[in-house]
Parts: sequence; C-alpha cells; structure tokens
Amino acid sequence: MSERERTRVELISTAREHLPNTLINLFTAALIWLFGALVFLPAADRIEPVGLPLLCSLILLTGFSIFIFKAFRGLSCLLEATSEILAKYIQRRKETEISTERLRSVFGCMIHVVAVLVVYALYSPLLAAIHPSLAGLALIPVVLWVFWMLFRTMTALRI
Repeated sequence: MSERERTRVELISTAREHLPNTLINLFTAALIWLFGALVFLPAADRIEPVGLPLLCSLILLTGFSIFIFKAFRGLSCLLEATSEILAKYIQRRKETEISTERLRSVFGCMIHVVAVLVVYALYSPLLAAIHPSLAGLALIPVVLWVFWMLFRTMTALRI
C-alpha cells in the first residue's frame, strides 16, 4: 500500500469514527446559537431589558457550551487529520523543502487558530449579553493563545 493510499485510509477511518457525532453536536450548538443570538436574546431585551437577557444568556451559554465541549474531541481529531492531509499534499507537490512533520505542525496551528477564533466569535454575543466587558475579558486569553500558536508556527518553520 502506497503512502497516499494509507493516508486516504486513515482519513476515511478518522472521518467514519468522529464525523457523525461531531457534526450532530456542532449542528445542535449552531441551532442553539442561531435561535439564542437571533431570536431569544433580542426578544428578552425587548420584554425586560434588565434581568431577562442575563437569564436567557446563561441558559443559552450552558446549552451551547455543552454541545461545543461534546464536539471538541472529535473536532480535534478531524482537525489533526486535515493538517496531516494538507502537509502531505504540499510535500507531495514538492513545493517546499520543509519536512512533513513541520508542515503538519504549521497547518495544525493555523487550523486551530481559525477554529478558536470562530468559537470565540460565536461565544461573544452570549457573553456580551451577560456583561459587555465579559466578551472583552474572554478575548484576552484568546489573543494570547493565538500569539503563542503563531510563535509555535514560526519556530516550526525555522529550518
């Protein structure tokens, strides 16, 4: 079995194992977010602007977080498999002299940064409904983590 076929088989087995439950959990979290951020929070703000948005946001934040954390394990495996495929694709095309492991590390860091920024963007309106500065406070560790991942990427690219 060639390297390409083995990579394909590994991807298919990873996808079969993790993709169904991960997609179910992510779609459920997306539905909670859509109804919460676009329907329930504005309605709660119109009904009673002081206490009801806080209660509604806490309930939505709990449900959203449960499904995001359920999807985390499968999503992590799928993101790693994606970075492996991208690294081997670039290596196969002989566009770079960087090793496959370094490329996998670089693509893994970039994919994780994008995933964390998307998750923060989804959490932001739910946190802002609790208190406006809470979304800003959550942004600080996200930005620090992104800089750390970019530093890891740069050190992995060092030849």
